[in-house]
Amino acid sequence: MNPPPEPCLVPDRRGNPEPMRSLRVGLAGVGRFGRLHAAALARLPGVQLAALADSDGPLLETVADRHGVEARYRDVLDLIGDDSLDAIVLATPDELHFQQATAALTKGRHLFIEKPMAGTWREASLLRNQAKESGVHLQVGMILRYEMSHRLLYQQVVSGRFGRLVSIQCRRNCSRTSFAKIADRIHTVYRTLVHDIDLLLWLTGSRVDLVMSLEYREGSHLAPEGCFALLRLESGCVAQLESSWFVPEKAPANLVGDAWNGCIDSGLSVVGTCRSARIEGLKSPLQVWTDQGSQCPDAVLWPELDGQVHGALRDQLEDFVLSIRQARRSTVACLDSAVESIRIAEAIVDSSRTGNPVRLGATPQSD
Repeated sequence: MNPPPEPCLVPDRRGNPEPMRSLRVGLAGVGRFGRLHAAALARLPGVQLAALADSDGPLLETVADRHGVEARYRDVLDLIGDDSLDAIVLATPDELHFQQATAALTKGRHLFIEKPMAGTWREASLLRNQAKESGVHLQVGMILRYEMSHRLLYQQVVSGRFGRLVSIQCRRNCSRTSFAKIADRIHTVYRTLVHDIDLLLWLTGSRVDLVMSLEYREGSHLAPEGCFALLRLESGCVAQLESSWFVPEKAPANLVGDAWNGCIDSGLSVVGTCRSARIEGLKSPLQVWTDQGSQCPDAVLWPELDGQVHGALRDQLEDFVLSIRQARRSTVACLDSAVESIRIAEAIVDSSRTGNPVRLGATPQSD
């Protein structure tokens, strides 16, 4: 059951604080990632997880019963239409984000969208403009900005201790067994590399002006099995991004849980004129050996303990809630960067398709 809601102030549609007992949040989507969101929201101070939506009726009932949520919808648009809600969290399939986000913003709901925020740069720009016109808070789930190692690295970079950034390398390779789930639903760039594109924008504070990329394909799926990009930023920094779906089944599992059993082999290397740094995603301090293979359970992104979700996922939801309650923009997430990430993702896809470099011109910023 949810803990008793705590008193808080929530801005009304005009940004004026009005007293409420809690921020009433509706969660759309209770699949693998949605269930993590539900567990985190159910324990956030000043929040009432007030409604859930999912087309899978039995799963919806199970998650709603677990967290004591009475309002249950089989259609996300019905949840969005619930006027008792202050905010919506979208953890639905990627291809539905734009339609559902548009509906939520039209209703004046504060909105958190899991990445990618939309399928095209035009759609992402429309959502940003709609949020601005509606006076509501729109935030996109770029979880790595909230992970402690990345935050410590960012703090050193922006303080100038790295000097000028020379190069950034990002690796995000996923289990071979996971590819079938996304192969014809979403391009690899939007599924995985969008995280790393956001890291580039965040760490460099610079705009990407040139993109060159290649794909590796074994079939005719929407998603390539491998995607490799070289990007130049206006600051002069050069970035290399790679993502593939060939991590062997018996690789150390760092996605472990009731709904997870796989591996993301990720890494980030940053070279500056004064110092360098490296973050390795598989370097968990906890290692477990079993007859089925070894595990490196995640302790930073969304660790689950005693029915609660901790780590970066919880922190970004807390930031979303505080931004609404305090009528301010997030100091960590950046809507402009989320929109620009989609533009760069489109350029990577175009370069892979044509075999030619793509030059990106300047765009107006609205955040």
